[in-house]
Amino acid sequence: MDQVSCSNEESAEQIVRFFRQHREEWRRFVADFIPITPIPPLQALAKFFVIRSNQPFDMQAYMRAQAEFIRKSLESDAQTLSPADRQKLVAEWLRNHAQSHRDQIILEQAKTIEQCVTLIEPALSELLDGLLPGR
Repeated sequence: MDQVSCSNEESAEQIVRFFRQHREEWRRFVADFIPITPIPPLQALAKFFVIRSNQPFDMQAYMRAQAEFIRKSLESDAQTLSPADRQKLVAEWLRNHAQSHRDQIILEQAKTIEQCVTLIEPALSELLDGLLPGR
């Protein structure tokens, strides 16, 4: 299967930055797989790690995007409401939709790993230095 090329080097940098910030967790996560498969598939493990972490690569960008998504979702309703009612509407949206929205973003991140694998795999391997046999 051919790899889709990474559309954006910035995405690859963001992914690598995320894994560097979570270096020890990433190492422990991969170490748990070594008894099962001595040479684990890094791309698959990286995607699983991101899904399990349930964290956006860039929390500030995620929060800005979520705020914009909420604003657009509630735009028609919010114009006729008082600030207090608008705040209640946002709180209700967060209760009902925030985790679903986050899940969607996390799955998109996993897809981005697949698209950027040729750019990020050397850095992911480097973070595992000394852990994997033959790498």
